[in-house]
Amino acid sequence: MRRRAFTLIELLVVIAIIAILIALLLPAVQQAREAARRSACKNNFKQVGLALHNYHDTHSAFPPGSLIADSTCGFSVQIRGWAWSVYILPYLDFANLYNQYTFSDNYYNTSVADWSLGATQIPVYLCPSDDQGFELVSCCSNRTNGDCSVGSAGDACDKQDFGITNMAGVADSAQRRCSATANRMGVNKNGIFFALSNTKVRDVIDGTSNTFIVGEVLGGGPGSHDGFYWNYSNLVDTSDGINGFNTRLGTPPGNYRLDGALSSRHTGGCHMLMADGSVHFISENIDAGVLADLTTRAGGEVVGEF
Repeated sequence: MRRRAFTLIELLVVIAIIAILIALLLPAVQQAREAARRSACKNNFKQVGLALHNYHDTHSAFPPGSLIADSTCGFSVQIRGWAWSVYILPYLDFANLYNQYTFSDNYYNTSVADWSLGATQIPVYLCPSDDQGFELVSCCSNRTNGDCSVGSAGDACDKQDFGITNMAGVADSAQRRCSATANRMGVNKNGIFFALSNTKVRDVIDGTSNTFIVGEVLGGGPGSHDGFYWNYSNLVDTSDGINGFNTRLGTPPGNYRLDGALSSRHTGGCHMLMADGSVHFISENIDAGVLADLTTRAGGEVVGEF
């Protein structure tokens, strides 16, 4: 007896069933992958928190937010922009890289070896969910204000590559500039990190478990959309909230972060490292007042659940 083969309709039904199963399973697979990336990101923050406390144990203070000063801010003119994230390199198994830095050198002096050290990517400073974070920032060696762009676009000048970071020191609850032309973060100095800071645990009167020290930021975007780079003054304020804008004002629409704003590729919020070393995922819908209260180290606010 001759066996009957599949008809065309039956074959199409089978293909449709397979397609439906794939459509149902694919989001679950993507969610599982994102959950793993989010967990890895959180673990990176925990490692940085441990490194910061090891630094504090050794030096009796957290590292300076940056060694950058500006005469318009009341400081002497000493442009040395090395960030807090450079100082903790020995506690992240990058002692060899740290030992190559000369902290008395001017950050913008491209003739010194320090200038090229920033091209090294530091994996712990990167979020696996932010594919943009794995690119290098191209920075003009003749720039005086430190602005850089991701990729090959930007100013026509002699460029130097720097590794992007998805972590920024929390400097201030509001963006303040000490003059109309000064491009310096953290002038209010009400956070833990700011220019030339020397904050100790005992200075965090609001409690280390209720005070931000490091926040998550996106790595930038194509063209002139700035990205933080790990070895320079990477400080952020909390005045723009979390994931406040996808597009920088005055630019074409795109999936970019707002300069100096807390942001991430994670759905619904971003990771924040507290001064006690704990890591919290903070909702982008958090009340602006509570976000500000969690930023100040000695504001005297009483913060409930967040």
